Amino acid sequence: MRHTSSIGASHAHYDERAAGGFLSMSRGFRVSRTSPATRARGTRMRAVAIAALALSCARSVAAETREGSGSIARSLERAGVGARSSGASRKAAYGARRRREVSARASSMSGTTHPAPIVVEPRNGAADSAFIMLHGLGDTGHGWAGAATQIPSRGAARVRWIFPTARTVPVTLNGGMRMTAWFDLNALDEASIVDDRKMIEESAAYVDALVREQIAKGIPSEKIVVGGFSQGGVIALTAALRSEVKLAGCVALSTYLALREDYPGKFGPHAKDTKILQGHGTHDMVLQYQYGKKSAEYLQSLGLSVDFKTYAGMQHSACAEEFDDLSDYLKTVLA
Repeated sequence: MRHTSSIGASHAHYDERAAGGFLSMSRGFRVSRTSPATRARGTRMRAVAIAALALSCARSVAAETREGSGSIARSLERAGVGARSSGASRKAAYGARRRREVSARASSMSGTTHPAPIVVEPRNGAADSAFIMLHGLGDTGHGWAGAATQIPSRGAARVRWIFPTARTVPVTLNGGMRMTAWFDLNALDEASIVDDRKMIEESAAYVDALVREQIAKGIPSEKIVVGGFSQGGVIALTAALRSEVKLAGCVALSTYLALREDYPGKFGPHAKDTKILQGHGTHDMVLQYQYGKKSAEYLQSLGLSVDFKTYAGMQHSACAEEFDDLSDYLKTVLA
């Protein structure tokens, strides 16, 4: 199976065998450890640093392969190869191209656009369902693309896997340094986290747009699952709970419920019909296990269908047992 990513007018491909083995199951939060305040976080921050290293090799491979032939085409374009006009027309074309490049670069740096998602089509025919999976803080869609092969569908459906990438924005927890993030994060412990309402709702709206795009491509909403790991799980939950269309389900891994005070008031019309699979490791030193468990219990108290899975000894990561549970879940909700 090959992964396809739209990059401008070109498409880049990479083989899952090159990067899939370094799947970012343990990726989610990456922080700067240069300041005294950050160093004082001790064990938790060391766990974060280890998680940040988990896909370094894979991301290097992905970065190289993403460039591929598309970079050659762009280089030729910038060099003017193939242009048949001369003089003023060439200068005008070059000026227009440079303005577009500068505008695109400024937009990307300001965090106003999302890179094109990674899309993995099923090997056994045309897609009849879709799974939108959001990465954690500091990661990209490439980091989770290997999940398309590491999570067997067990023949339940022909799933189109969609792996979006968050915008690059300043993150308070990272000393204000820019990184991919679905929303700003000021802390990791439950008592200190202040929800970034604006960006959480913007990111949830982006996920809703991805859902509607799949509907427009012929996938029924009841065959679409939204999911996420860590910070991505926050957005997946938010989008699913507020969705105006009926979804197949929601997957929330090593995460928590943000904007809790909004519920049940902001539940969408199908929230209580959405089957939620939530999983958390007991040894999570980044987002504490109890934080995730209390989120699940709160949603259950509001009448939602939440299957909370506990993984003994698992840190801020995923494991084979969790992937097996996810496979069984997909077989059920996409049947």
